[in-house]
Amino acid sequence: MTTFKEINLQVGTRLQLTLPHGTIYYTEFIGYVDGEYLIIKTPFENGLSVRMVVDQPVTLRILSRADVVTLTCMIKTIFRAPYYYMHLSFPKDIKTMTLRDATRAKVNLPVQVNGIAGAGVITDISVTGAGIIADKALGELNEEASISFDFPIKPTNQSAHIDTSATIRSIQQVSSKKKDAPNKVAHGILFHDLEPTSQVMLLNLVYESMNRL
Repeated sequence: MTTFKEINLQVGTRLQLTLPHGTIYYTEFIGYVDGEYLIIKTPFENGLSVRMVVDQPVTLRILSRADVVTLTCMIKTIFRAPYYYMHLSFPKDIKTMTLRDATRAKVNLPVQVNGIAGAGVITDISVTGAGIIADKALGELNEEASISFDFPIKPTNQSAHIDTSATIRSIQQVSSKKKDAPNKVAHGILFHDLEPTSQVMLLNLVYESMNRL
């Protein structure tokens, strides 16, 4: 069983916070007192702090090295303006799931490449990269490209947006499944410079995919 100290959670780590009805927010870890409580920033949405109540259960999800760590806590104290942070009960229920580089979620997401909307479709995705099918090559091998796409966050179908740069690591012609249709081009891309919130959002997408297996 994983202990909290083994997670080695650092100050400033981005967290995914899920409320009981399934709404997801993103926030930041501030600190903890061992065995007593965790301290996190109160999430904000549209410039306002999210309304929460004492004794409300919350689930935190974190990417720790190659593991997805899920913590179950309870809101103990809420500190409002001007600091906006919360004390959570010290987690007793800690679950981990290992994410390997090969772990990918099967998806069907339109993607914008180098500012061109509808340039292709992401067919599979991981926390480090993705596979894209397009009508033509989206660039040269090992060339950098800008990537932008949206996907729903389960279970509430909130929209998540990813906008980042990536390197084209593979380009391959693939035969179309439809008779007399032109061949497609498959690309393997490697994300880089993903901001922490984007990493956690992708983590959620892959994690949910693994749970459906």
